Amino acid sequence: MTQSSITPILIDDVDFLVSTTIERCPRTMMVRELAKNAMEAASLAPEGSRQVIFRTVTFNDTPKLAIWNTGPGMDAAELYRMCDLASSIRKQKGLDANFGMGAKVASLPSNRLGMVYRSCKSGAVNEVILCERDGRYGRLRRTLENGDLVEVIDVTELAAEEGYDLTEDWTEVRLLGNEADQETARAPYNGDPVVDAQWLATYLYHRFYRLPEGVRVTLLAGTHKLGDGTRAFEPLPRRAAAGAFERTETVEAPGGVKIHYFYDPPYEKSPSHNRSISGAIQSALSLAGVVYRDELYDVKTGRGWSINAPLFGIPFGSKHISVHIELPDDADVLPEAYRQFLRYQAGEQDTVQAAHFGDLVAQHRPQWLIDVIRSFAPESTSSDDIRDELQKLLYDLRVRRVSPRPTTTGIRLVDTASGVGAQPQRDGEGGAGGASRPKTKHIDLNLAPQGSKAADLWKDRERAPEIVLLRTAEEIEEKQLKGRAGRYYENGQLFLNMLYPSIGEMKDALEASYATVADLDTMREAAVRQAEKSMVLRVGRAVVFALAKQLNKEWDPDAVRHALAPESLSLAADDFYDSIQSARRSMGRQFRPNRQGEEAQVEDEDDFLRETA
Repeated sequence: MTQSSITPILIDDVDFLVSTTIERCPRTMMVRELAKNAMEAASLAPEGSRQVIFRTVTFNDTPKLAIWNTGPGMDAAELYRMCDLASSIRKQKGLDANFGMGAKVASLPSNRLGMVYRSCKSGAVNEVILCERDGRYGRLRRTLENGDLVEVIDVTELAAEEGYDLTEDWTEVRLLGNEADQETARAPYNGDPVVDAQWLATYLYHRFYRLPEGVRVTLLAGTHKLGDGTRAFEPLPRRAAAGAFERTETVEAPGGVKIHYFYDPPYEKSPSHNRSISGAIQSALSLAGVVYRDELYDVKTGRGWSINAPLFGIPFGSKHISVHIELPDDADVLPEAYRQFLRYQAGEQDTVQAAHFGDLVAQHRPQWLIDVIRSFAPESTSSDDIRDELQKLLYDLRVRRVSPRPTTTGIRLVDTASGVGAQPQRDGEGGAGGASRPKTKHIDLNLAPQGSKAADLWKDRERAPEIVLLRTAEEIEEKQLKGRAGRYYENGQLFLNMLYPSIGEMKDALEASYATVADLDTMREAAVRQAEKSMVLRVGRAVVFALAKQLNKEWDPDAVRHALAPESLSLAADDFYDSIQSARRSMGRQFRPNRQGEEAQVEDEDDFLRETA
């Protein structure tokens, strides 16, 4: 196709396009874009002088955040061109490369007052200010002493007076924020969102998994939480190599995926924190995330991680365990427009989530990590009898695991030579032809053939959930079950809140029914056992019946998920009124055995009256 075959699409309203492109960008991407630019430029500096420095500078008596880096500088023309969208200096543009607008687009919503760019090239320092005025974004036109209006000015003498080294190339950006008195090192987003004192180091830590070769990132006083002094930013692998974590291991998984497992034990001086917090400038919370081309995506920390950790085979101890799933560089994914997420290139281009790799992470857990997880498991009484009862119910309901269904287009996912009604293939013509038949002999039919084993009667049947009882407020808070009875995970684990109010309510009702027995202490213990067992069984049965809906055409996956949600399970836990009669009869047999016959007689009479009515 020649150039004259089409007329190119033009921009009808440039100001509108620029404004919407900028203002739709998540403001928290600002540091990623600025730091990435600085690191890439610094990586081109001579070995030994590849630096990125975060510091504060004073602007109208207010400290502002500044990012300075070594590497090739820009002259006045390059600095001017750099300000345009889709413009890159010495970078290749592409969907999997540079977009040419990240730092400008991500930073301007939080720096409408101005972003001051300075760059030194061959000893000359030029400056330009990007800002927003009267609803339009652009370069600020500044008045010189002779009255001329210009966008780029020469500030070589001023930079020398301020102590800058002009013998090497460098670039600096100063963030003025949205208000003149806004301290952008402490409040980069002007309070929306609010950040803490370690926001900068934590963001770097949760975004940049590795730094370019030889690049050193430094945070000066005023940009980190430890007060005075200079602190170096070290990404996760560097900290691991330096011994910040007790144990780490990388496991190769299929498809070129690498899974990094980190164990960060409790800090001796403060067991509620991880040991790596000692001397750290960033958050020491454990995390899960996806690593792609040395950057982290879909990072989950704190509650967000602990509530999802069972999907990764980490039901306990997630506060001290981190998992990083690293994709190969040629993975079929792309960053979305603002690089906040990864998207799959194929199909509906869904967002890549760490949870998508949960089964893979669980399957490849090292044995030492499994032992660590077990060490954090709570001590609880056995609930095997309830699980057996739920398994029988699943069997009675014929509930099977949901399997891939054949589609009109695609690969056949079933083996046509197996299953009910399958006929073995036979060679030769006819069943009674001249084909040789195996010789048979009389054998003892009670003996199984050599090499055989017990058949799996439960193959492809849904398994009863593994029941985990949580009895402390900390365990319940970690799984976000405060005020909720239980949480079911797709990997077959059911966590139950044993401090849920309905247990206490049923216990109180049972105690009131048997308040006159002689052994009150034993009676109270029995009431607790009955109330707990009843709640576990009610919630477990709710899970079973919800799973039974998976193969019902009228129930889509969202409906099943709603039925399995903690809120739905809590409703099942609340309704103890029907089950309390069974609990009373059980306690009656223990504490009032002489009335057992009377109760049975009354029940038989009631049944007879109902049948003859």
